[in-house]
Amino acid sequence: MNRFYPLFLALGFFMSLTPTIAQTSTISGTVLDAEARYPLINATVQLKSIEGVVVATDMDGRFEFQDVPVGRHLVVASFMGYESRVMDGVVVNSGRPVILEVKMQESVIAIEAAEVTATQQGEVMNEMATVSARAFTVEETERYAGSRGDPARMASNFAGVQGADDSRNDIVVRGNSPSGVLWRLEGVDIPNPNHFSIPGTGGGPVAILNNKVLANSDFFTAAFPAEFGNSTSAVFDLRMRNGSQARPVSSIQFGFLGAELMFEGPLNREKRSSYLVNYRYSSAAIFSAVGIDIGTSAVPKYQDGSFRLFFPQSNGGALALWGIGGVSDIDILISEQEKPERNLYGDNDRDQYFGSGMGILGATYTRPLNEQTYMKATIAASRSYQDSEHDLVYRQLTADSLFQNDSIVDYMGYQFINDRVSAAVHVNRKLSRNASLRFGLNVDGMFWNFQDSVRVELDSSDALGGWNQRWDAQLQTALVQPFIQWKYRPNEKITVTAGWHAAYHSLSGDVSPFEPRLGMQYKANDRTVFSAGAGLHSQTQASYLYASATGTDIEGNLIMPNQQMEMTRSLHTVVGMSRQLNSDWSLKMEAYYQELSNIPVEIQSSSFSLINSGAGFNRFFPDSLVNEGTGRNYGVEATVARAFRDGWFMMLTGSLFDSKYAGSDGVERNTDFNGQYAWNALASRDWKFNDQWRLVTGLKFTMAGGRRYGYADPEASAEAREVVFFDEDFNSRQFDPYMRLDFKTNVTWNRPESTHELGIDFVNVTGRQNVLKLTYAPDDSNNSDDNIREEYQLGFLPIFFYRVDF
Repeated sequence: MNRFYPLFLALGFFMSLTPTIAQTSTISGTVLDAEARYPLINATVQLKSIEGVVVATDMDGRFEFQDVPVGRHLVVASFMGYESRVMDGVVVNSGRPVILEVKMQESVIAIEAAEVTATQQGEVMNEMATVSARAFTVEETERYAGSRGDPARMASNFAGVQGADDSRNDIVVRGNSPSGVLWRLEGVDIPNPNHFSIPGTGGGPVAILNNKVLANSDFFTAAFPAEFGNSTSAVFDLRMRNGSQARPVSSIQFGFLGAELMFEGPLNREKRSSYLVNYRYSSAAIFSAVGIDIGTSAVPKYQDGSFRLFFPQSNGGALALWGIGGVSDIDILISEQEKPERNLYGDNDRDQYFGSGMGILGATYTRPLNEQTYMKATIAASRSYQDSEHDLVYRQLTADSLFQNDSIVDYMGYQFINDRVSAAVHVNRKLSRNASLRFGLNVDGMFWNFQDSVRVELDSSDALGGWNQRWDAQLQTALVQPFIQWKYRPNEKITVTAGWHAAYHSLSGDVSPFEPRLGMQYKANDRTVFSAGAGLHSQTQASYLYASATGTDIEGNLIMPNQQMEMTRSLHTVVGMSRQLNSDWSLKMEAYYQELSNIPVEIQSSSFSLINSGAGFNRFFPDSLVNEGTGRNYGVEATVARAFRDGWFMMLTGSLFDSKYAGSDGVERNTDFNGQYAWNALASRDWKFNDQWRLVTGLKFTMAGGRRYGYADPEASAEAREVVFFDEDFNSRQFDPYMRLDFKTNVTWNRPESTHELGIDFVNVTGRQNVLKLTYAPDDSNNSDDNIREEYQLGFLPIFFYRVDF
């Protein structure tokens, strides 16, 4: 860190010389009943950070503070018969107005307004969640070092959550496969929202979701409420924010991850309708286009965008039209390499042309039907695709360590398309002051088209024959998921939830008719809360696996034996305790046990199991599968955190866990993700020099157990052109522990009508070489007969951006 210290001193001195000009903006929002979502009229809203600033909400539950000085503020909302709501650390910049949505919980006993108590950091927004749930804000995705503004990378800072790969944002939650993570937006399930996505995975190198268009959202790690299904690991429940209703706001950003434009503002000020639009294009593609060398010939090209149009209705309801989407492609051409170079995203024996994309358009209608009932309905249509072409490159390494190409041969190509039409209807009904009901239905119609061909290898001399079709299918299926959940608060200390979820998958004919969900919270005193939860969850398999072929029949048609694969089941149980140690510090601890069943494994005796899928850049090519595999995860985790007050924040998280599975051979083994421990230490400091200049610095250190692997079979690996492990001791070995130190700094300059921000995120400051995997590299520069070597994760990587809001 010492190398950056003189820079900070010089920057601080420059800031201190800048004339101080008072900068202000506005804070506005709506106060709503948390259950029925109707507006609370004449609720009191205080800006506690400024003495004497109090307003009351109007007939629509709206409030507004004008001429609010830039900086962090404390906002408190109170209303007779409701528990007061506290929003701490509301950040105000001059370039953008702040819009809040305040949901207040009716008190079970109070007649007067309840005593004001601070809302705990990360308090979940979903009223039905009692355990293993955490809210996150857009500010958090930017505050934590190494997060890169990405919700998934930000979540890897939480206890029990680990990143699976530095080059991707897949996350391992309590030992589960990243493919078990569900992404939900505005109430409907969405395709993998990441660039360069691989079939069957939930992550990618770059997020399509832009954190700047998201509202505060929830993240669940176990025993989630009954409204969530088709997931055995974790759930991101995301919401898009509305555009500014006060005035037009624009944003321009350029950085390592892309050049961005964002526009928002009112469509009609009187009706409070608004728009929000953003677009981003890959910086690497821009650099390459103008002839700037970025250090590799494989240039990742991507672009993405999103929009939201918001139209309030006269009946208290609202209509929102929204969409997100992105496309990406990369050409990894080893045939153009003159000498060996590191390659994170491809194999070392072929040229690869890869493209992917996703897009979703939706409409959401919300309306309070009366003071007890609230309805939300969403319809959406989406498409995701991947297409790829591989050409084998035959080359040799000359005496002067340069490559010489012998030939390039077409080898493989595929195109996978997933279309989906979704509908969701959710209803909240307040039964009484201390009881509420939520029920609804999610229906997804899916239409799949899978094509894949590969050249036949004739003999050990690398000779290639004709083409072999591995996928050739057009399939349709539906996933129907009803739910109902009840919440009861007999007194101010106890909260109980009970729910039911069901799932029907038409392609396989599998039904999961009864998935109970239970939760409980007991508030022992003002500082301590005990919680517990349990739930049965199910998840369909990756879509392309249903169409995988094992051969052809006598008429030449592909044999697809896996269309009857059933859903994987997982039983979650959790107990927890949270304690407010003082006004700033808090402690949260949880212990969990998860029992997985119905996992697809091979018919013949082997270690193979789909429990190990879902991370990295490779697809699975299974034989006939049956739902006879099992698994289990158990562990304990703890979080000690200091709220962001008095200009600084700190969080320590740690977890100890064990993740095992059994394939068709019945042998219990480590899963790929059984690192057994992980911990994070994060800290952030806000240095305010004057009303215009602010410097934020952040630090993060991560240490986790290494990934599991086995002993590689050299002959089988050479035949398959990828690493193949001996079956009997699969995952018996472990890479060295993963360690990474990240540092970030952001400088904010508030002007009368604009905010300028310069940020640099220094990823892996020490440049530590963390092993990612074993890779098959027949042209390795060591000139040995060993074609299998260790591949490392990212080294030192500075990620910068410059943004102007005006």
